[in-house]
Amino acid sequence: MFSLLTLHGCNPSKEKISVSVSDTNLTSRITGQIPPVPIIYTKEETPEKTEINTKKELTLLAVGDNLIHIQTIKSGLKKDGTYNFDHLYSTLKPEIEAADIAVINQETILGGKEFPYTGYPVFNSPTEIGDALIHAGFDVVLHASNHALDKGYPGIENTLEYWSKYPMITVLGINKSQEDKDRIKIIEKNGIKVAMLNYTYGLNGFSMPKDKPFLVNLLDKSEMKKDIKKAKEQADFVIVFPHWGTEYVYEPDNNQEDLARFFAEEGVDLVIGTHPHVLQPVTWNVSDSGHPMLIYYSLGNYVSYQKEAPRMLGGMAHITLTKENDITYISKAGITPIVTHYESAGDSSYKVYKLEDYTVDKAVRHGILKLQKESSFTVAGIRKLAKQILGDWNTDYKQYPYPIK
Repeated sequence: MFSLLTLHGCNPSKEKISVSVSDTNLTSRITGQIPPVPIIYTKEETPEKTEINTKKELTLLAVGDNLIHIQTIKSGLKKDGTYNFDHLYSTLKPEIEAADIAVINQETILGGKEFPYTGYPVFNSPTEIGDALIHAGFDVVLHASNHALDKGYPGIENTLEYWSKYPMITVLGINKSQEDKDRIKIIEKNGIKVAMLNYTYGLNGFSMPKDKPFLVNLLDKSEMKKDIKKAKEQADFVIVFPHWGTEYVYEPDNNQEDLARFFAEEGVDLVIGTHPHVLQPVTWNVSDSGHPMLIYYSLGNYVSYQKEAPRMLGGMAHITLTKENDITYISKAGITPIVTHYESAGDSSYKVYKLEDYTVDKAVRHGILKLQKESSFTVAGIRKLAKQILGDWNTDYKQYPYPIK
């Protein structure tokens, strides 16, 4: 899985390289000898440099569920009938763009205008959502969710057709063919190869067409075991993005914990979960063989029009990968709590903020105050909940607390 990098001294031009003493007069005065004749090398004869210890770094950012309710769609409708959703990502765009790899979970299918735009419980979103993700700087879009088949095969077909126009975006979790499903998606940046896998627990009762069992990746251990093995052979670092867990519960359920042990034993390096629509803890899992794996059990919602305070709180994961010679490991990690803000269903006040930047002035204008039934939305309450769930991880990006290489 790992490769050893050796640097060789070379000159990109075809000119000769001259190596000489910088001050021949000084040399002769000190030694009383005639300085040596400068050695001339052609490019082909240049001596190789000795092997050196190289260190490379890659930054990863990930956010949770891009849950596009009909009210969210209305917020992007313009007077001329077109849609633009850049406002949903504008506040955090600088951080998204700065990451070497930025990931978002696209909870809803981008079936486009061929179908009516719909929200809960059977979603269909405009392809202009995809436009906004590209403009914001995302590199990887996760599509394995329980809503992937909300519009059947045509919905997935339309989504893949849309993304095919943007080959710089890596799409995970849905596939156009068995060959596509079998191929491990790898991004290589800064000399580090990162393999990424995305699966969902189910499809809300919908079934894949019998002649297209490859459409959506499911949390099937036998299939995942094969994928992880191939990923480890082809990449320096393996990430799994599972769509899992129990909605609105702040702790991982038994199934999540079982799968986490499975991933660790199989040699996965990082797990970033979605689906519960609320934050869940960040922790380390060390396999019986001593392999460390970092887990973000759930990043909650990135954006939604849900109606209870805890569902407005999400997380933005930050990870730095470091590669030293043939070893790649997590050197830094953290999570930044974020808040979804909307005031009315159809305006561009709809935005996402870092919790640390979210003010009482904004909170008293939040539209959730008119909708919530089981909670009480306040800045103090959201901060308390973030601390309750994240504990010591309720800090920004820093040296991670389990320094294993």
